[in-house]
Amino acid sequence: MRKLSIIFVLLVLFGSAVAGSPADASMNAFWDKFKAAVIKGDKEAVFAMSALPVEMEYVMPRIRTKAQFMKYYKHIFAGEANAAKCFKTAKPDVDTTNRKVFIVACGIAEDKTGGAGEPLQYMFKLTRAGWRFVGYDNVNE
Repeated sequence: MRKLSIIFVLLVLFGSAVAGSPADASMNAFWDKFKAAVIKGDKEAVFAMSALPVEMEYVMPRIRTKAQFMKYYKHIFAGEANAAKCFKTAKPDVDTTNRKVFIVACGIAEDKTGGAGEPLQYMFKLTRAGWRFVGYDNVNE
């Protein structure tokens, strides 16, 4: 009976890993909605899918208000990065140790050769209110 129980548990775990979890489905739905809003330039929708404070790169203060978010929107999404272009093909990179976090990385907009890699990172977290945009960073700075 004990062996049967262990086999059952392993099958359940393996089956859920193959099928994907509900968090994966909600993450994908959120990502599709978020990237569509960025591509469209819909600042209000992007803000609605964000959680304050939004962590910022080294030289920038945290964004604590809607007014600050709107002020820095262009810097975050159309400054060093061209998020609208990048998000069309970018795929979320899920943290394997904490499935409640994912990152989308983009290259620098002016880098035509791709030699600079993808140092611009958009961070997302699963909150009580669902998935939210929570940070932007340039890992080269």
